[in-house]
Amino acid sequence: MWRTVIVNNGEKLLIRNNWLIVYSNNNEHQVPIEDIYAVVIDNHSTLFSVSVMTTLAQAGVHILFCDEKHIPVAASFPLNTHYKPLSVINRQFNLTEEFKNDIWSRIVKAKIINQYKCLHYCGIEKSKLEELLKISDAITSGDKNNREAVAAKKYFKMLFGCTFKRSDNDITNAALNYGYSVVRSSVCKTLCVYGFNCVLGVHHINQSNPFNLADDIMEPLRPLVDLLVDENCDNLFETLTKENRRTLVNVVNLPVLINEKKMRVRYAIDVYVRSLVTAINENNPDLLLIPQIIPVDEFFEEDV
Repeated sequence: MWRTVIVNNGEKLLIRNNWLIVYSNNNEHQVPIEDIYAVVIDNHSTLFSVSVMTTLAQAGVHILFCDEKHIPVAASFPLNTHYKPLSVINRQFNLTEEFKNDIWSRIVKAKIINQYKCLHYCGIEKSKLEELLKISDAITSGDKNNREAVAAKKYFKMLFGCTFKRSDNDITNAALNYGYSVVRSSVCKTLCVYGFNCVLGVHHINQSNPFNLADDIMEPLRPLVDLLVDENCDNLFETLTKENRRTLVNVVNLPVLINEKKMRVRYAIDVYVRSLVTAINENNPDLLLIPQIIPVDEFFEEDV
């Protein structure tokens, strides 16, 4: 299993013989670079060189930088990892509105179904969830009637209580935002690997957002973060602890179902993005494969 390295107390990062060396409190921790999926810098006093960043990027590692509240606020991603990035970007520019609308409606439908499954796994009675399925069935091309927002409003109140608001500055929202940032960076990394320009979204079109496409693609994976936060709610207090953050970073190692196969999120994201390439090349939105969430299983063993 690939590892996510969280630097909480590291004083300095070095590269030695293809190992990442983390110095902390007069101790030295070593991790083979080939085993690293991501590095989370969660300490403002950590020192490292451009050479360290370059070596990690060349190995396909993405780096997350956190603020004083331990929330990821920036990320670096490997570039030039796709053999024909210009052809991919040209196809992005030339996507028709009809194609983008079809892709978006499929993403929204998959997200709402995953929200339904999340509530079911959290113990909410199925009879109370039927409304979400009805909303998913009412989605039109491009979700012009914004069923996504209607479903979200009902979903979060069922999951976290009738007084919950995503705009609140509380520990639950802090945990959700942290988990979403981890998923977003993983999706963005994979999109870059396949040559996509993340500015060019299929639905998100914010001119100041460099991750529009990642925000589109990650939507069906958000309920997995919601499920993880709900299952660990008893361990959430006033601020996110080191253990809280470690649990949330592990979201990319949890299993999901995609194309009838069970695999970890980080591998499923690769299958998901690869299917987007195929759908674009074949001009067929039906070829998009979207992950489906399943109950959290931290001891999942892959069939490899």
